[in-house]
Amino acid sequence: MSLRFIVLTGGPGGGKTTLVEELLRDPVWRSRVVALPEAISLTRGLGVSPAEPRFQRLMVALQMALEDALRRALGDGPPRLVLCHRGSLDPLAYWLARGWAEEEFFVYTATTRQEHYARYDAIIHLVTAAEGALHAYRRYPEAHRGETPEEAVHLDGLLRHVWGGHPRHVLIDNAGRDWPAKSAAARQALEQCWQEAFERKEWKK
Repeated sequence: MSLRFIVLTGGPGGGKTTLVEELLRDPVWRSRVVALPEAISLTRGLGVSPAEPRFQRLMVALQMALEDALRRALGDGPPRLVLCHRGSLDPLAYWLARGWAEEEFFVYTATTRQEHYARYDAIIHLVTAAEGALHAYRRYPEAHRGETPEEAVHLDGLLRHVWGGHPRHVLIDNAGRDWPAKSAAARQALEQCWQEAFERKEWKK
């Protein structure tokens, strides 16, 4: 398989979209990565409210379907890192944010935590700007997000809980970093993943 799947996760305003856009403009990275569309972009018009448990089940199913389609279509092509703007376990964080029990999520979606972890080669967690870089946190109408800084930080913590047990979980916070430094740290993590996957170099934490 010539594809390696990488989750970009983190609370709102962490820089996931900006990072993907930068990589696709970079001549070196443009030939190395595939950017998977956000699963939530496919839910518009389906009539399922995020307040319903089945919305998160839908998100899991859509995310997995997108990834599996890419594996079938591009798996015999040149080496690529597939950047997933959130992964199949991110819906658990939003499930927990509504106060629903964690074990019920896995029953309802007919999945296990380890099944989710096994889908991905690495998890890169970009911490929300609301934690440590509040001046850079933007809400609607400046940015397409409605969460307050407090809500963003809470979601970020839930996402750390959700993904923290993955063997290749890389947390990139905002401490002492502006955006160029944060982006550089994410690129370094991706470079390590590329080398480990396609150049047979040992993964370094």
